[in-house]
Amino acid sequence: MTALKYILRDMVRLVVHHWVLGLLTLITAGVMLWILGVTTLLSLNIENMLTKLESELAVQAYLVKDNTLDVEAVSKKIQSLEYVASMKAFSPADSLAKLQEKMGSQSRALEMLGDNPIPWNFEIHVNRAEDVAPLVNALKEMPEVEDVVYAGMVVRRISALSRIASRVAMIMFILSVVITSLVVYNTIHISLYSRREEIGIMYLVGATRAYIATPFVLEGTLLAFFGALIACGGIIAAYFPGIELIRENLPLLTNILLTDRGIIWRFCALLAGFGATLGWVCSYLVVSRFINSITRPE
Repeated sequence: MTALKYILRDMVRLVVHHWVLGLLTLITAGVMLWILGVTTLLSLNIENMLTKLESELAVQAYLVKDNTLDVEAVSKKIQSLEYVASMKAFSPADSLAKLQEKMGSQSRALEMLGDNPIPWNFEIHVNRAEDVAPLVNALKEMPEVEDVVYAGMVVRRISALSRIASRVAMIMFILSVVITSLVVYNTIHISLYSRREEIGIMYLVGATRAYIATPFVLEGTLLAFFGALIACGGIIAAYFPGIELIRENLPLLTNILLTDRGIIWRFCALLAGFGATLGWVCSYLVVSRFINSITRPE
């Protein structure tokens, strides 16, 4: 308990006596973690947008016109396919009503057709654009299905865009983490380099490696943690008003952006935890390096 008290006392002394370097570390960590947070949120929104677009892709399957056809059995057969996320059935009457609604005043032309030519059909949704092609192939192999309609070119382009966006988002995230880690590490290194004489004196008077390192590691961890909290505050202050602005001017985009406040708060909690962990790791590596250089025999 006494050792802990002295360690906390030394940590407070380090923060107070070297407040300029501490402030530099705090600001640098806050800015870099804010950039990391914004970049990650941008990547998540791109992923969410593409996921929503993929989930809205629909395949229309038209059954053969046969009065003896068991529509319910065919429906269960299609739903059993692994690529099907959701499905909605339309009777011939429902389909004709939808067509008349779309045609508006020109719907009278449909009366010339006599009997309703539209068979039972299903609107099938998938989870990913890659699932459309195998689903279409599986539907075409069914003898109960007469025709399959889908936007082939759109599916291929969304699928390609999804793959590219996933890779770009991953590269952006990795680069942001690496750059943030390097900047925070170098900032803490500069901060501790000016105190290398203190580390040497503490070692000469008999302090253990753990006792020497702990105050510096705690200081770096706390500064990075508070820098992360500042970054979270900046993200929240900018993100939610930005969403409201988009909702007022571009309401169509609201449904494809991350607007759940719970998700954003959890993301900020993860960012704060990452900041504290990053500060701890960087501080530990820097202090260990200094202590090793001091204790290494000439």
